[in-house]
Amino acid sequence: MKKYFIYALVAALFFLLCAKQNHAQSNVGSIAPDFTIKALDGREITLSKIKGKYVLIDFWGSWCRPCRKSSPMLVELYNQLKTKNADIEFISIACNERNDEVWEKAIKDDKLIWTQLKIDRNTGIKYNIAGVPTCILISPEGKILYREHPSSLIPKIKKMFEI
Repeated sequence: MKKYFIYALVAALFFLLCAKQNHAQSNVGSIAPDFTIKALDGREITLSKIKGKYVLIDFWGSWCRPCRKSSPMLVELYNQLKTKNADIEFISIACNERNDEVWEKAIKDDKLIWTQLKIDRNTGIKYNIAGVPTCILISPEGKILYREHPSSLIPKIKKMFEI
């Protein structure tokens, strides 16, 4: 019994250490962890290859009501930035999707016309995604500038780009 308790304790400490390290990698001011994920359209998207642009990553789920309520605000921001020819790339990463048809229908219904990815476990761990919606704004140099709910981040982005 003692032996199993020690194994469980060591495993728990290891998990906490890894979680703390991964959280530090995804803090504001740190370099955004790289990833390569296959997009809905079949392209492989590698974050580190998007150099010299701001990148807005929206972690969301088609099953998440707050995410779906944020979608019109993100679409409006996307359209305003596109009209202004802003140097920013939008990427949505769906979390915990169980049904591709439901996910694809939500993308179409919400008019999310930018790059769509489905999260893999490693990316979720690297970015310490504990809940959605979570938006992360990455600088052209690859640093995490903001990590917030879309409703609080969108006004900051509008201010940055003078919209």
